[in-house]
Amino acid sequence: MLWRMKLRLSTSARLTLANSALLSLSFGLLLLFITWLADRFMIGHVEESVDAELHILEAEERIDGRRGVEALITQRIQNVTPNHDRLYRLESKQGVLLAGNFDNWPANAVEAERIFRLPSRRYPGRTEVVAEWTRLSDGSRLLVGFDEVEVDQVRDDIRRAALWSLGAMLLVSLSTGLLLTRAALRPVEAIRAAAQKIMDGDLRHRVPARPNGDEFDRLGETLNAMLDRINALIASVRGATDNIAHDLRSPLTRYRSRLEAALANPPPAAELPTWIEHNLADLDQVLATFQSLLRIATVESGLLRQEFEACEVGQLAQDAADYIEPLAEEKQQTLRLDLRPGTPLRGHRHLLFQMLVNLLDNAVKYSPAGGVITLSARPEAGAWLLEVSDSGPGIPASEHERVFERLVRLDASRHEPGLGLGLSLVRAVVLLHQGRIEVLDHQPGTTMRVWLPGG
Repeated sequence: MLWRMKLRLSTSARLTLANSALLSLSFGLLLLFITWLADRFMIGHVEESVDAELHILEAEERIDGRRGVEALITQRIQNVTPNHDRLYRLESKQGVLLAGNFDNWPANAVEAERIFRLPSRRYPGRTEVVAEWTRLSDGSRLLVGFDEVEVDQVRDDIRRAALWSLGAMLLVSLSTGLLLTRAALRPVEAIRAAAQKIMDGDLRHRVPARPNGDEFDRLGETLNAMLDRINALIASVRGATDNIAHDLRSPLTRYRSRLEAALANPPPAAELPTWIEHNLADLDQVLATFQSLLRIATVESGLLRQEFEACEVGQLAQDAADYIEPLAEEKQQTLRLDLRPGTPLRGHRHLLFQMLVNLLDNAVKYSPAGGVITLSARPEAGAWLLEVSDSGPGIPASEHERVFERLVRLDASRHEPGLGLGLSLVRAVVLLHQGRIEVLDHQPGTTMRVWLPGG
């Protein structure tokens, strides 16, 4: 187990080794290709030299005859060096050696004017002789062969140079790769340090931003936005807790006192059913509050995005209007619709319906008798714009954001029935669909404008 722990490498070390290995592999393949290409070129050059030498001797035969060829072969043999070993054989039609340094005619020299190879006499097993032969005008045969020893020496030089350059490249890639990897991963260390501070309790700390705008900066921006969102949720939970303590402590205390009083002085038997129904209604309101809070928490978690489907916004708005219309008729209110066709919206059908019902219910609740309520739904720039306007007393500009908080009810609406959670659920549904909601003055009344992106 200990040796396994010792073998664990840091991310920068692993990236450096991976990059060096990749560079080494690529460089090695490139060197192999260059070596093969150079080898092909040099062998081709030797073959061209052999062919050229054979044509020179043929030209000498046409000019000075066979004796001129013999003299030129003798001269060539005298000038042979260890790095340029050459073989010549000029023989008569009867196979008698006339000139040259090759004793026997090779068995594989079958077809004239064709390149073939012979074992090297000077460097056996190491190199080969590139040979070619032709028949002269008098019927004699002429063979010329050049040893590939020079090619072999150049090939060795290229290999040594390739190994040295590969080693140098590997050393440079390891050193520069380590420096570059450490520089590239420095933002990751900054993110880790910021996360550690946040884990230690500094919830206001954020990932430092840089002006570069690269992937790590965008990651930092995303993490900061996530932390802001978490802080907002924590603040929302704290606010909800305070509101629950404020709004529910009194009724729960009242219910307890009522039960204690009933225990001490039980109500008359004739009044007992009414007394129980009254208390059950109060408890149902408390349970409804908690159920609504749980529903909002579920929506805010984002898990319901898995249930998104194509929704006809116009039809949802019509259904919501039909659902609310009886309430509006009770107060002799007029419900006007402005519904325009458009591309279906991908969203949660039930939550969108509940959002519209809550907005319309608020408009009916706070509009006076005989008031006008308007619901409009229209596509706009690839999105959907929904508006619900009422003719009520309106909402002060300073309270426009506060109305969406949980269990918050403005002083003007304290006498109206409700839990103060309807608009909180509306905003949660809007955020679930990555939209936005704003409160506008309708004069008289208020307009709730919801923007939902399409797609």
